[in-house]
Amino acid sequence: MLLPRLSKTLLGTRVSPATHASGLRSRVSRGTLSSRGVSRNGPFALGGPLVSERKVVRNRRGCGSHAVRAKQIGVLFDFDGTVGDTETPAMEVAYWELAPYFIDPKPEDLEGDMKAEWIRLNCGKPFGEMEQDLDVDRKKAGLDSVAEMRARKGENQQVMEVVNNARVRMGLRTLQDLRDSGEELEVLWDQARGEFEQALSRLARPCHGIPQVCDYLQKEGIPFAIATTSPKPRVPISVVAADLSKYFPEENIHSGESDFTPSRFKPDPSVYIKAADAIGVDPIDCIALEDSASGVGSAANAGIGLILGYVGATHIPEDDKHGHAEMLLRGDKSNKKRGADIVLWDMNDAIPMIKGFQKRRLSGEKAPHIPDFPEDFKNEVKGKFLESKHPVKPEREDVESFASM
Repeated sequence: MLLPRLSKTLLGTRVSPATHASGLRSRVSRGTLSSRGVSRNGPFALGGPLVSERKVVRNRRGCGSHAVRAKQIGVLFDFDGTVGDTETPAMEVAYWELAPYFIDPKPEDLEGDMKAEWIRLNCGKPFGEMEQDLDVDRKKAGLDSVAEMRARKGENQQVMEVVNNARVRMGLRTLQDLRDSGEELEVLWDQARGEFEQALSRLARPCHGIPQVCDYLQKEGIPFAIATTSPKPRVPISVVAADLSKYFPEENIHSGESDFTPSRFKPDPSVYIKAADAIGVDPIDCIALEDSASGVGSAANAGIGLILGYVGATHIPEDDKHGHAEMLLRGDKSNKKRGADIVLWDMNDAIPMIKGFQKRRLSGEKAPHIPDFPEDFKNEVKGKFLESKHPVKPEREDVESFASM
């Protein structure tokens, strides 16, 4: 893929993005970076209760009655907004890719509340879905599609000035520069995909507490992996940029977009089933950590034993964390309406939850695990959580039922 060239990074240092990105790619072996089945639906998902408040969001949903097959447990992480604090830069890129095609936007409104609300409503959606939603709205308004407007270069120039200023802030070239040099790609998703990689190769950071949780898992010999909708090589590039390669080598990164033909996006359970199989642990013996409703739905549909929601990343504003936690509990995207069992504000609080889950599994106890966690582990939780009172027995759904979705 041709990555756009860049004259400056966000810090003002002159670096060729192709050189920088290729350096990251060279540390990510191409053997697992094949983009089989990559669709035009791209990178990221969002989700869904009625709850009583305390500190973690604890959901009394049961975790099924599957037979315990082994003493080993495993942990499966979503990536964007869970392992990598990447949703904010990724959603910023998505917003400014599509902003020129919003319906009659006022240039002065593109920053601030309008952007924050758009990101809140679209967080977690694949890029292709965002573009499709915009096309639906444009059609209702009697306007041509994003692709048609882009092909005829019909963007409002005042809007473009705001967009180009934002692109420069993110270290991306202006659209006018790309057009003047003949380097603008014909398909918007093709352009956006390279720019997601370019921006995240500089901006990706780990979510607070992730290194500590991963250190704990390695110390205890608990296998873990990434199960994400997001594509390769974007996720491996972000892992390298966030300095997480020692925890997540390429073979432990599983992508719903890139590892299946055709791609299988959450809440399809395929990527969780694949990741659990890769670490050699049954889904019922796994813990999933998720920040979106689609991700929680995917874990629930895969029959994951314990689902931990997470609202601590920077893309969820402080005032929205409570509401976001409620959405994760509600289970809107799972077939059986099973949501997260617990939603954490602090990633470090995953450690006592993992300990408690492991204790129950080692003793041969079957799900549900919540609310019957040992009190000593629950008392170790320091951060905030909510607790749902609507248990739903987890069941693994038929993967093929998602094929036509």
